[in-house]
Amino acid sequence: MLEPFIDLEAIFKLAVRETEELVKLGIDISDPSVVTSLEWYANKYPEIAELCNNALMELIDKQAATTPELVAAYCDVDMDGF
Repeated sequence: MLEPFIDLEAIFKLAVRETEELVKLGIDISDPSVVTSLEWYANKYPEIAELCNNALMELIDKQAATTPELVAAYCDVDMDGF
């Protein structure tokens, strides 16, 4: 049985928009406990994994530059105490 045509470009664009929404909501997308649409679709469709991963890294860098308090929160954690 053949699978119907999958529009990977549209899926990628949707994943970017959904991940940008998370950023607008103030969710730290670099947090390992957060699974973004970009990560989910990269795992589901290996054909666009590199594209999704690159877009996610760009969004993380942009979020870190515009909301340094997120980065500062990680820097202030005493990892030796764990």
